[in-house]
Amino acid sequence: YCTAGKIAAVFERCARYMAGDPALAPLVAWDWRQPPWETILEIRKSFPIDRSTLVEALRRQNAPFLPDDAALQENIEALQAPHTFTITTGQQPGWLTGPLYTVVKAAHTLLLAQQLNRAFAGRYRFVPVFWIAAEDHDAEEVRSVALSWTETLRYEGRFCGAVGRHRIEPAFPQRAYDLAIEQYWTVGKPWEMAFRESMHALFHGTGLVGLSPDDPALKTLVAPLWVREIKERLTGHAHALATQYLASIGERPLLHPRPVNLFWLSDTERRYPTPSEEEALLQAAYQTPERLSPNVLLRPLMQEFILPNIAYVAGPGEVAYWLELLPVFEAFGVPMPVVYPRKRVRVITEPVPPLPEGLSVEQLWSLSQARLRTLLAESWGAALVKEAIAWWQRHRPPIEELLQKPGFASSGRQLLRLWQQAGQSIRRAALRQALHKYAPQIDAILRFRSRIEPEGRSQERTLNIHAFAPQAPAQWVQDFIHHMANTPSEMVHIMPTAHS
Repeated sequence: YCTAGKIAAVFERCARYMAGDPALAPLVAWDWRQPPWETILEIRKSFPIDRSTLVEALRRQNAPFLPDDAALQENIEALQAPHTFTITTGQQPGWLTGPLYTVVKAAHTLLLAQQLNRAFAGRYRFVPVFWIAAEDHDAEEVRSVALSWTETLRYEGRFCGAVGRHRIEPAFPQRAYDLAIEQYWTVGKPWEMAFRESMHALFHGTGLVGLSPDDPALKTLVAPLWVREIKERLTGHAHALATQYLASIGERPLLHPRPVNLFWLSDTERRYPTPSEEEALLQAAYQTPERLSPNVLLRPLMQEFILPNIAYVAGPGEVAYWLELLPVFEAFGVPMPVVYPRKRVRVITEPVPPLPEGLSVEQLWSLSQARLRTLLAESWGAALVKEAIAWWQRHRPPIEELLQKPGFASSGRQLLRLWQQAGQSIRRAALRQALHKYAPQIDAILRFRSRIEPEGRSQERTLNIHAFAPQAPAQWVQDFIHHMANTPSEMVHIMPTAHS
């Protein structure tokens, strides 16, 4: 795939998964639309988890927040109990939390955990977890934030290796210091901790638990997976089964396994091992597993191996990738969670202009700018078009009589074509009249659409939370969660209370 083709393939595959396409069924562990939770929980209960080590790691990682966040402390301690399970999402730690989808994923994870806590009250408990992908090394993805469609800020510090280990440098633009969450991004602090503090400030009191895999104790838990990967090459062989099936339905894989799907990890680099390093790799897996880091194929395995997890809230790209991992999970004998597509959100920050009858606000973004303009003219100008077409029909010449006259059939057909063309021309003229008559209303809607989300842009994949709440983002997030909880549709249009 080229880049554009890969993006299109990702979104198409995600849409098919969400719709329950039968062709994808062999790649799906659980139907996310109606998960058999009882069955999933029974399978999870039978898979051993070292809860003591997990809880101790979470206490240590979240220690700065525990004294004044009872909900967080309760959720971490609850994970010691065998009837407590997790609902997880994750993201690379972006500056100031990155694009809005980071907040969307966390909020959706919270709401899914709350839903299951209500459904299984007294029997099971569900804890929302945010997996901080601190070992990722895509510096360009994390260093910029968009405050509007025309203003993007960029951190100019020098990254090398895992972004979470980066020590913050005095390389922020002056404009950043006007933003509320920038207070956590202080010079010398590890990037991961700044992200963790920012997320905790936004979700304080919700019970959302932050977890970073860059932890020696957690790496020790997962070391048996690393050993099997190095010795048996399980991931590549298993993924080949998914590739074969995808080929049988006319698709290509989005993931491409390595001989060993682990990186070397240090403060200065994250790189794949060379073939000559296999013995050193195996020794590290046994003795210093914290020096190893999973790639995109093994990261979900680590997550499910150390957490009592039953669902993962995933973005479109993640959904597409997870659909290639079922054979890998089966090869390692690790239960696969329900892959839950995250809600898509569009934040409406101002009143919606009056719309013609029958047109919903959702439709404003489902059409191109040109098609929307025409649709608005057709809707508001329906009476004008109807009147013009009625006039055209009333004045229709008796063409049929001409068609029946001997020797005039060809002329009659020509006249019929001309009359039909005249009707189309009259209709276009009526639409032009409607476009002129209703130009102020049409332009107001088109400007509104462009301010909220211009054509070809994605609000949730571009704008940072400070685009909506530069001074009071924590309160904004509480409003945001409330609106998401009370909007049943997959595409959520919300207008949180303004806080600036």
